Amino acid sequence: MNGMATDALPGEAPATVIDSAVRRTVILISIIIAGALQTLSATIANAVLPQMQGDLSAGLEEISWVLTATMVGTAIGMPAAGWLGMRFGRRRSLLVALGIFTFASGALGVAASLEEVVFWRAVQGLAGGPMLPLSMPILLDVYPKRSHGMVMGFWAGGSMLGAVLGPPVGGILAEIYDWRLAFVCMAPAGLLALYMIALTVPRFPTRPNLRLDWLGFLFLATCLASIQFMLDRGNRLDWFESHEIATWGAVASVALYLFVVRCSCARQPFLDLRVFRHKNFAICVVCMVVAGVTSFAALMLLPSLLGRLQGLPLETVSLMLTPRGVGFMIGVFILGHLVKIMDERLMMALGFGLQGVAFWYMTTFDLTVGLHEIFIAGIWMGMGEAVIWIPLSVLAFSRLAPGLVDYGSAVIHSSRFFGGGIGISAGVTILARSTQANRAELNEHLSPFHQSFDLAASRGVWDLSNLQGLMRLDMEMFRQASMIAYVNDFWALTIVAVIVLPLIAFLDRPRAVD
Repeated sequence: MNGMATDALPGEAPATVIDSAVRRTVILISIIIAGALQTLSATIANAVLPQMQGDLSAGLEEISWVLTATMVGTAIGMPAAGWLGMRFGRRRSLLVALGIFTFASGALGVAASLEEVVFWRAVQGLAGGPMLPLSMPILLDVYPKRSHGMVMGFWAGGSMLGAVLGPPVGGILAEIYDWRLAFVCMAPAGLLALYMIALTVPRFPTRPNLRLDWLGFLFLATCLASIQFMLDRGNRLDWFESHEIATWGAVASVALYLFVVRCSCARQPFLDLRVFRHKNFAICVVCMVVAGVTSFAALMLLPSLLGRLQGLPLETVSLMLTPRGVGFMIGVFILGHLVKIMDERLMMALGFGLQGVAFWYMTTFDLTVGLHEIFIAGIWMGMGEAVIWIPLSVLAFSRLAPGLVDYGSAVIHSSRFFGGGIGISAGVTILARSTQANRAELNEHLSPFHQSFDLAASRGVWDLSNLQGLMRLDMEMFRQASMIAYVNDFWALTIVAVIVLPLIAFLDRPRAVD
């Protein structure tokens, strides 16, 4: 193929490095748009969920399936990216996935019932799941190795941008028209990305004889779907005190065991477990799970704190997520260049360290925290994520055989998604249970003879002789207990971000690239 160079190892798929800088740039932009759409769809529903609940006349339990359907669909579709890319080609698979995703986005604009919305959200998840794992190997192949760090930074920045823009974009569009516009707006961008990818992305070698291990796929899909159901519904059903959650846990455990046995025995397994023989890759998977925990948990906790305890409107809460995106872009454009002169392991440790500092800074928050402090914390969190992503991507794939890159990409992205589910569930659980415990402890110190009651009574705030005063007191107790719970969550994230640092010392540096 003109304008391309190949450098293949015996028995491996040849790399397709494109010589044209303009064509590579167009490919990068189109891949970034596709990645941003996938992460945008995952977060945009959170902003419009209250409006959807009212419009569709759904209860809280019913409307939650709008989020659950997408997460379960993504959990099933993401691991399939490795097989799809090798069997049908990365370009063709990405085009089909993006096309279905775009159609589902448009279909949500005309959905008239909750059942239709849940169905098309599940389709969005199934189609969007393979998009990120398919796009990473494409960029790693078309760009030379010396540019991988920079390219992964831009690519990760686009993915992060979608997650950050989801809530404000959804909130603004819902106010302009209604919640349907928030989903329909993704269709034009999807069509543009489809055209650009079809025009510029080269065709990659395929393995037509690679059969789908249906049993392996079924076991893995069952395991991941069960875990996602367990994580999504665990806090509402009191975790393993519920027979439903215990059942999901048992199903996930059995399915995981059967999947490992199947992949170890099958001639053409659905997932080649040899990827875990590479020390760098295995350690990076663990680090990616931790990165998913810190990223998604913080993305859930901060808007909740501002909305519940400070009563800020949705537009303001959404805008306060943008500093995180700004910090991420700073990390990509400035710190990303350190890949050329700095040990990737040190840079990865720096990223987790920055996140640890950000979360530690957030443990100093109280009910009077201002937007200035939120802005600073968001900048540090975003920079930490950027500095983690670039070296992690380089280290994970640097010593992986070319034939295992597709499998590795699916595993890495599934790990981040899996970590995100753990982070959200753990964050919600700590928040709920810590609030209850704090509330009980604070109640023990309540006394009408305390001097704070005299001061408040003199101002007419907590007049215990009437119902309004008692309600104000109850609300203040809830706010104080909740704020302590948020601080406990931030302490937990600080520990999680720092505890992974010793693992980084066991990583090997990437092989030198000319």
